[in-house]
Amino acid sequence: MNKIILASKSPRRIELLKMCNIDFDSLVADIDEDLIKADILASFRGVDTFKQAEILTKKLAREKALHVYRQRPNHLVVGSDTLVVTEKSILGKPKDPQDAYEILRELSGKVHRVYTGVSIIGPKYEDTFVSIAKVKFYDLDPPMDQIIKDYIASGSPMDKAGSYGIQDMGSLLVEYIEGDYYTIMGLPIGQLYRKLMDIGSK
Repeated sequence: MNKIILASKSPRRIELLKMCNIDFDSLVADIDEDLIKADILASFRGVDTFKQAEILTKKLAREKALHVYRQRPNHLVVGSDTLVVTEKSILGKPKDPQDAYEILRELSGKVHRVYTGVSIIGPKYEDTFVSIAKVKFYDLDPPMDQIIKDYIASGSPMDKAGSYGIQDMGSLLVEYIEGDYYTIMGLPIGQLYRKLMDIGSK
């Protein structure tokens, strides 16, 4: 198999690949995600947010992988992108602590979806897919509100889509999930690993 490069510096995605004893390097994909997102949302304005999120995560994952693959054409590059989505909106990273507070209060008591797109690009190979999981937050009551405040005070929500990470204190917000835990964490490692095994067997 060609050397694998993860087109990301995300500590969570790096941790997941290391967990599987995969030999890889990581290289950040320097693309304008905001521009790509704006173009996609403008092109699919009449489409519901869930379909928009599916299109967007696949597009961003592919663009990240492609950007790095052009620099390392003899390698197998993995790009990934994660979005938290409600029926009303696609949630990115919070602008500030107050924004994080409002997002987490809004998610409380409801089911939202997490979309993670993954793109694998290498010599004579390309595949892009999306994994979807559902997450239910506890109802907004005084304990939940305090957990949200304490979580934001930790600083952890600020670099995460939807203002939380299920692998840290954000887990205290979650009542239940449906689907792949690692999709919510940012990389559906089970699906990805099987695809990499299939590539390696060819």
